[in-house]
Amino acid sequence: MKNLDLTKSKQLYEEAITIIPGGSQTMSKRPQSFAMGAMPIYIRRGEGCWIWDVDGNKYIDYISALGPITLGYCYPAVDEAVRRQLEDGMIFPMMHPLEVEAAKAIIDMVPCAEMVRFLKTGAEATSAAARIARGYTGKQIVVSSGYHGWLDTWAALNSARGVPAGVSDSIAGFSFGVFHSDNCLEAVLEKHKGNVACIMMEAASYSTMDTGDYLKWARELADKHEVVLAYDEIVTGFRVANGGAQEYFGVIPDLACFAKGISNGMPVAAVVGKREVMKTAADLVISSTYGGDAVSLAACVACLRELREHDVIGHLWQQGGRLMDGMNGIAREIGLALEFRGWPVMSSYSFGYADAGVNTDVMTLLLQEMARRGILLRRGGLIFMTYSHKAEHVDATLDTCREVFPILIDAYNSGNIKDQLVTDEVATSIRRF
Repeated sequence: MKNLDLTKSKQLYEEAITIIPGGSQTMSKRPQSFAMGAMPIYIRRGEGCWIWDVDGNKYIDYISALGPITLGYCYPAVDEAVRRQLEDGMIFPMMHPLEVEAAKAIIDMVPCAEMVRFLKTGAEATSAAARIARGYTGKQIVVSSGYHGWLDTWAALNSARGVPAGVSDSIAGFSFGVFHSDNCLEAVLEKHKGNVACIMMEAASYSTMDTGDYLKWARELADKHEVVLAYDEIVTGFRVANGGAQEYFGVIPDLACFAKGISNGMPVAAVVGKREVMKTAADLVISSTYGGDAVSLAACVACLRELREHDVIGHLWQQGGRLMDGMNGIAREIGLALEFRGWPVMSSYSFGYADAGVNTDVMTLLLQEMARRGILLRRGGLIFMTYSHKAEHVDATLDTCREVFPILIDAYNSGNIKDQLVTDEVATSIRRF
């Protein structure tokens, strides 16, 4: 099979790296995060679960813009709401009534939500949650696990270049899902006892669905230490359940943050929570000119209406389960050390060979060969299902896996994986799992 014609993608990227630092606005979208030279770099348009690159190649897409697309590209109900609002305007000198309507829609769906503040990005929402928690408790330290955005609030945990050194004193990390260790949540809370404002964590692991007991334990610890419990539901919200992982597991935080999935791709995020905690935000400096962008809020209202009126989540679970089970079955049948795991609505996957370099190379070969045949996957996942992925798309993907997986195991057994790669240029992107 011929390599993809990616001439225009490559030309654009050669120009981009001379005028855009890193070549991309989003680290996880850099071509080295996928299979450089073997997958598209620039996408022209999308419709349903299909996307077309600038060279005219067409793909069934499981990356879903890194997660925001829950309904599908150019989903009619959301696009129509956007068009209607554009006729009236996008942003105004005073507030727009959609701020109230969108807030009520979230409160109706999210268990912990009694008040809502809108922002533009997930990083803004999580940082606002940390500020609210500090304002509410009068304490300074945020105890954090996982990736919560690029702002100094979170980057300080890893001593990132460009972050003031003193910021690291305001945050402490812990290991999610671990009950007993020097770095478990309980140990970190004890170490900083009396000065912890907030526990910030994602409400799920992406490699397993069995975290309910851990969430209950964290809730108990938060209450014991009089600490605000905040969930980063940017990925799990409006995907594992309409009300997120907190609804699925029945463990309710004090604050929660949402972005991906809230508006089917339009730029809007929200920090929500219990009234007693959230009302603190009225007196804090948390403000955004674009927080009341009416077009994005119209998309949010339309998207959440679709989630309420149709069994979107059930569809994601059903088709995602068919895809995950089918791919695992094909891999087991031929002895390929490849496992798809976690949540069917957003599964992750990895190769299980002893040599890490081999795992990297065979992953690149998987992405390359799937893309050649019109299927786009993200390196290691997450495989994001949408409401537009129908049974026929899953069936076509499984047929492609039956063709590609034997290529992978043959390349592994013969020891010539690298000889079959268009590229071995790979970089680590931002990962949540």
